[in-house]
Amino acid sequence: MNDQKRNGTPPLPPAPPQSTLPSGSGRGALPQYIPNNVRAEKREKLRQDQSGDITSIPRLIKRDLPHHQSTAKVSIVRKNLVNKLALHDWFHMLLRWTTTFSISILLLVWTFAIIVFALIYMYDDKINPLVECGLGAAGDPIGFNGAFAFSLETCTTVGYGLPNSTNGFFEQSCTSLQAIIYFQMVWSMMFNAFLFSFFFSRLSRSQERSVQVLFSNKAIIERKNGKWVIHIRVYDLDSSLSLVEAHARMYCVSWNEYAKQKSEDLQPQLLQTMRILHPNDELDSSLFPSIPSTITHHIDAYSPLTPSYFRKEANVLHGHGLVYVYI
Repeated sequence: MNDQKRNGTPPLPPAPPQSTLPSGSGRGALPQYIPNNVRAEKREKLRQDQSGDITSIPRLIKRDLPHHQSTAKVSIVRKNLVNKLALHDWFHMLLRWTTTFSISILLLVWTFAIIVFALIYMYDDKINPLVECGLGAAGDPIGFNGAFAFSLETCTTVGYGLPNSTNGFFEQSCTSLQAIIYFQMVWSMMFNAFLFSFFFSRLSRSQERSVQVLFSNKAIIERKNGKWVIHIRVYDLDSSLSLVEAHARMYCVSWNEYAKQKSEDLQPQLLQTMRILHPNDELDSSLFPSIPSTITHHIDAYSPLTPSYFRKEANVLHGHGLVYVYI
């Protein structure tokens, strides 16, 4: 059952053959018609709007992989961003970093913490030069190399022993050293737990699975049984382990409608949801992508791909506009 029968929408008015006007050569161009009753000036303006170059407009979702797969990058530029909001979800912000960059940053943080604790060991041994706790000899505080090695040993729990080969760590006079080692061990356990969760989350990211979902680079628009439809093909490369409960969604980014709604003092709506004819959106648009599948949208009177003058003739209003109530 098509969308017109399903929604009760009026069909698009037929266009006389002499009034046909092909659209421009842009990607995904739509063959459109201009009624004969439109004035010459408006016809020229519509002709210019339809033949405009849209190849410079980026895709909403980038498909920059060899077979037009998605890398889960959305072409949205954020302005006036409140950086404090990102701190509430800092873990997922870290997951967006590349593997090389994230490993380098975490390695620098780990090395910096070892150096900080090494300096703390040097300071503790320096302020108590006569107390022999195993870091340095009596009257000879430990140097940076020895302190760094001991800090690294403590952080990794290797257990080579104290630098001065004594058991002074267990003496009652070495409480400050015991406290420092305690805090470093606590930090090391917390950081190791974070590293485990971080790498597990990166390895189990669903974005990498999306690389195996292939899309057609071009959408096909055809007239079928007197109706205009648009087709997009999709295929899951990993057919042996198919996706479960895959659903199709289609959205239209209409810049012309966005500018027009702003000029008419309507609430602008850039992204518009499109009904799906196949697979049926009344059945949640479920599809089995392990075999090549076609997603079809019917360009009816309510479709965002339909020219605005056709909607006016069908008495279809702009969606998501402001409603003024006068009492």
